[in-house]
Amino acid sequence: MRLKQSDCVTIVESFSRHSGRSVLPGQQSGVVHPSPRQALLRSLLYHSIVCIFLLTFTALSNSQQSVANKAAVNPAKAVFESTCAVCHGSDGRGGERGPNIATRREIVILSDAQLTGILNKGVLASGMPPFSYLGDEKIKRLVEYLRELQGVGGSGQAQVNGDASEGEEIFFAKGSCSRCHMVHGRGGFLGSDLSAYARGRTTEVIRAAILHPGEAPSGADRAVNIQTTEGNSYRGLIRSRDNFNIVLQGEDGAYHSIVQDRVKNMVVESQPLMPQDYGTKLGDQRINDLISYLLRSSTPEKPVAENQKDRK
Repeated sequence: MRLKQSDCVTIVESFSRHSGRSVLPGQQSGVVHPSPRQALLRSLLYHSIVCIFLLTFTALSNSQQSVANKAAVNPAKAVFESTCAVCHGSDGRGGERGPNIATRREIVILSDAQLTGILNKGVLASGMPPFSYLGDEKIKRLVEYLRELQGVGGSGQAQVNGDASEGEEIFFAKGSCSRCHMVHGRGGFLGSDLSAYARGRTTEVIRAAILHPGEAPSGADRAVNIQTTEGNSYRGLIRSRDNFNIVLQGEDGAYHSIVQDRVKNMVVESQPLMPQDYGTKLGDQRINDLISYLLRSSTPEKPVAENQKDRK
């Protein structure tokens, strides 16, 4: 219910008209002349009520104006917060009822058309309802806002004050990034391929991903050590699991299917594979160097002209 200023005036005037009338016990209705004390009390009460109505009206007006301003500045954000943030969090990085849709690679790599289809049809198996009732325009804005949260968009190449060559050394040696991640065919298999990761992302988003990687749902980014009854040992990430088998990918990229009944011991490591202390371990300059390397690696190489290929 929206309170208008005219409503306040009407209520106050009504009170004013009746404030001089009072019926005392045992008397007939009529005009009673109040004592000076009663007149003072009535005056104080009258002005208090006026102040309360004016303050209430001002607060409601400011609140309504604030909501209107937010919606006007970024209507897609307003729609996201009212429909998506309940499950996925206001920053899209996951909540109690929905997964991380801002940084998970399998979500980020989806095309705009695929994201639009998911919003229109929902994912009923996971409890996500369809949002086709929002209409094509709002869904389009939602996808655009999600891309903002993911840090994806724009055609310009981001810049940072760093040394890409030093960053390459950090990636493959000092930082041990290549233990899990790969760039252009070099590196590990457990983490995502970062060859084109920095393309279209801002330096702030890349830095945040390095310094605050977060954790995957259900501990999916934690290595598992398995010993079998035959005496074999495996270490890696569980890629799938059912009542009969565990499929584990080792650090060498190989997949191992292990029968559940033959698992003698299985220990999940307490910390995720991605270190949480790169900020203190590497420092600002090395982080800049690492970002520079990722930016350089994501830049498409210019094709070599045919008449230059045969030159020696």
